[in-house]
Amino acid sequence: MSYPKSSVLSLLVGMIVLTGCNSPSTDSVSEGNEAQTATTPVSSESLELLDITVSILPQEYFVEKIGGDRVEVNVMVQPGESPATYEPKPQQLKDLSEAEAYVRIGVPFENAWMNKIQSANAQMLVIDSAQGIERLEMAAHHHHDEDHAEEAADHDHEEEHEHEEKHEHAEGTLDPHIWLSPQRVKIQAQNIYQGLVTIDPENEATYQANLTQFLGEIDQLDQQIKQNLVGVENREFIVFHPAWGYFAQDYDLEQVPIEIGGQEPSAAELGELIQQAKTENIQVIFAQPEFSTKSAETIANEIAGEVLFITPLASNWSDNLLQVSQTFADVLNQNGGGN
Repeated sequence: MSYPKSSVLSLLVGMIVLTGCNSPSTDSVSEGNEAQTATTPVSSESLELLDITVSILPQEYFVEKIGGDRVEVNVMVQPGESPATYEPKPQQLKDLSEAEAYVRIGVPFENAWMNKIQSANAQMLVIDSAQGIERLEMAAHHHHDEDHAEEAADHDHEEEHEHEEKHEHAEGTLDPHIWLSPQRVKIQAQNIYQGLVTIDPENEATYQANLTQFLGEIDQLDQQIKQNLVGVENREFIVFHPAWGYFAQDYDLEQVPIEIGGQEPSAAELGELIQQAKTENIQVIFAQPEFSTKSAETIANEIAGEVLFITPLASNWSDNLLQVSQTFADVLNQNGGGN
């Protein structure tokens, strides 16, 4: 039996309308997809960033290299502040209640504050990034102790003894600046990796891949620094704060500090440093933005030299070390020019 074309057309339109009424709307499909995505293992909990707190800016660089886009890093010591004298702000201690981990490195303020840091969040994992690293002693002045003792023999023996004890304690302090040695940073990176895997085992493969890449970048940086320092004959430099001991050891340099244990040099020690700078034809004295430059400027004025700033606390760790190595190369070649 045949039907008029108009009847067939009406029937088709009716079927389409009915089908449309029984189908979900576009909005419902989107909501349904969003709801489905929200229940899959990739979202919700696994997309939530890990809240990691560190002490200093270079550690932020390390954690972000290994954690990638899985971490959100908070830094205690901000630019311009010193980890030797820093005191955490009340809000920072409060924010620790949300942290999954705290990465310690061994800077001085941690020794005084670690108990309060840990008590701010008992569930927070403390990652010791310095574990497995052998510490050096802080650099000391190379002054003539015997000559000083002979001159002061008839003066005040008790006061002299007190000074010697205080100086010996300063010399025995372990150097916390392990982040300035690329080879030691490789150990720190391993420790950070282990910590991240502990709190987020589901993403171990990601952290492992990031770690492998970062270790390769460190080796490349190490070679670039060595290349920068090739041919530098005068390996000695004077610096106010002795932060560069590990760097100096890695690259066969000699660091001569102005201050020891946070104490400015005595007049006699300052005189010796001036004489040493003249003898070695040192024309540049290095200083750090976070510390006083008074003593460095005094020496520079006496030798008709200049004060140059370098920082161990830059946020871009790799670029900073590369730049510092080039600065050392330029300055040390200049220093040795008159020998």
